Amino acid sequence: MTPNGRIHPTDTMTSRERLLAAYRGQPVDRLPYWAKVTNPTWRTSQPAHVRNWTNLELLDYIRADGLFGMWHGVKVNRPRVTVESKDTDGRTVRITHTPDGDLTETWALDPYTNSRHPVEFPIKTRQDIARYRWVYTDVELVVDEQHAQDAPAWKEREIGQRGVVGSGWGTSPLMHLVEHVVGPVDIHFLLADHPEEMDELIALMHAANLELVRTIARVSVLDHVTSVENTSTTLISPQQFERYCYRHLCDYGTAIEAEGKRHELHMCGHTHALLPLIDTIPASSIEAFTAPTLGNTRLVDGRTRAPSKTLIGGTKVNTWLQPVEEIQRYIEGELAACPDHRRIVLTTAGVAPPACPAETFRAIGEWIHTLPVRM
Repeated sequence: MTPNGRIHPTDTMTSRERLLAAYRGQPVDRLPYWAKVTNPTWRTSQPAHVRNWTNLELLDYIRADGLFGMWHGVKVNRPRVTVESKDTDGRTVRITHTPDGDLTETWALDPYTNSRHPVEFPIKTRQDIARYRWVYTDVELVVDEQHAQDAPAWKEREIGQRGVVGSGWGTSPLMHLVEHVVGPVDIHFLLADHPEEMDELIALMHAANLELVRTIARVSVLDHVTSVENTSTTLISPQQFERYCYRHLCDYGTAIEAEGKRHELHMCGHTHALLPLIDTIPASSIEAFTAPTLGNTRLVDGRTRAPSKTLIGGTKVNTWLQPVEEIQRYIEGELAACPDHRRIVLTTAGVAPPACPAETFRAIGEWIHTLPVRM
């Protein structure tokens, strides 16, 4: 680990100082740079010596600043709801037992990303809506006191000036229903066919979420608390975002900021049409700010349509499969289009492509130290 948090001889700021300045829209000594390589998806495809590096050793090697994760320290207990899981052939069948009946869902393992995705959703019928209410009404929050006691020293010892630390708390009701509970197709049928039941469920979900967010922000030592939205207008309309997600995210942001933490929005889809509204949410940043073609937002869109938000992302993943010179030209073009370089943390947006070697990330990290920064 770099002892003083400076990862290059020309640095005049530590990684933590640089990232905090970027979050605040203040001047930086150079463009902050991160890469999403500290994960199994990228690591398992690398040579043995790279796989064996610690996260800090890897980030030091590629000359990247550090955005780190840690558990927030709050558990959710449900005394009257139990969950039974069974793994078979790469699939997990999960049965949630509630006092009003069972909910069944199935998750499948994607071998290419080593991640699980739902292939059967728990809410399928009107009766399931009532059953799912228990997941948000039968809730007890428990603070892990030992974790709360140990976390400050761990953060100082393991991270220090090397970066900032955050944690995701969960997802606002509509996007959670879309992604994990009802699905991107049936959610629209249920909202149209059973509006009163769905609005009641969404209100219950939001109330439970808000209490969880308040507790996490109060007891944790996190620098930022993240709403893991995965927002995209390919899944919901701008009108639905404004009716549901916007007001919920405003409540979460207000609660988080009241405890002296930053609210970060994880939004990795098509958000161009939403940017002016997103700009008014109490939040410091949009993480995984995704360029075309996977997303539909360039850095210039964020700097001009949501200027109060720090943009963490800005490149399309397949750019990193090109030769270093082409990656440099692409980044130069995206930065040149922006009115300034404030509030930008350059990264791959999505998980780094496994076919991009550590040497490429290092070459870009070294090159970034030579770039002039327009403030």
